[in-house]
Amino acid sequence: MHTANRSSQRGSATIVALIVVSLITVCVTSLIWQQNFEIRKTSIFKENTQISWLQRPLIELVRLVLRIDLMNDPNVDHLGEIWALPIENSRVEDYLKTQDLPEDLRNIQFSGYIQDAQGKFNIANLWDATLSAPNLGEIQIYASLLQKIGIDKSLAEQTARYVISSNLKPQYLDDLINVPGYSADTIKILSRFAILLPEPTTINVNTSSAEVLLAVVPTFSQADAERFVQLRTHSPLKNKEDINRLFNLIKPNQMTPVTNQMDVRSNYWLANINMLIDQRNINSQTLIKRFNTPQADRNYTAVLWTKQKTVQIK
Repeated sequence: MHTANRSSQRGSATIVALIVVSLITVCVTSLIWQQNFEIRKTSIFKENTQISWLQRPLIELVRLVLRIDLMNDPNVDHLGEIWALPIENSRVEDYLKTQDLPEDLRNIQFSGYIQDAQGKFNIANLWDATLSAPNLGEIQIYASLLQKIGIDKSLAEQTARYVISSNLKPQYLDDLINVPGYSADTIKILSRFAILLPEPTTINVNTSSAEVLLAVVPTFSQADAERFVQLRTHSPLKNKEDINRLFNLIKPNQMTPVTNQMDVRSNYWLANINMLIDQRNINSQTLIKRFNTPQADRNYTAVLWTKQKTVQIK
């Protein structure tokens, strides 16, 4: 009997010991996890601070460049201007050589470029300001663009009718994923030629691609569009009369009317910035609107949105 009790006690003691060891293991693991979490949280905060520290002055630089460009010539925007010059493979230390910077800041690499957002087709042109009626002429242009870049052209009318019927105005091009018929791959291809701006806009024929020109000017062939791009590079268009003269040069025996959809200046711009920090690529895109006159805050530009994507380098 006593033997049985002793065996039972030893068994209970073993179970208690195992429970205690398990509890200690859980506690230690929890402490280690908490410690690692705090370290990682501090690291993430530091990294985000570095990103913000770099992005803010770069965006301000873009805004300054756009204002200088406006002061130089408020009536024309083309690819030979200061805003079209990219920043390539730069390091923080290249610009702050006299400063005593930490090692991790000195090695940060960045590059960037400005895009004329109105060199792309604006999806917001597909409907009116009240989201009550489709714009048939713009739908036809969009359908032509879709067909030329290998996407089902029926998406043009479908996009306009979906947005109007749902009464939900999309903010970003990525929001088109909610429209039946679009996929992530479709939007990726489309992003090279189209954008979604807050309001209807004209297309700047000084900066638009050959594909967009082909959609806007139905009388153009591929060769015509490429020649237009080549000629405007050497001699940027300064007004609608210049557009008409270039049309007549390319199509001397065929009338190609200049429409209200065409222009030689822009109000919307994209700032594209890439940063390499600790084996991570941080890509950001910022939409900026430029005004002809200073606004209430005395600025000529306003940041409308910024999107950011981080890719870990293996």
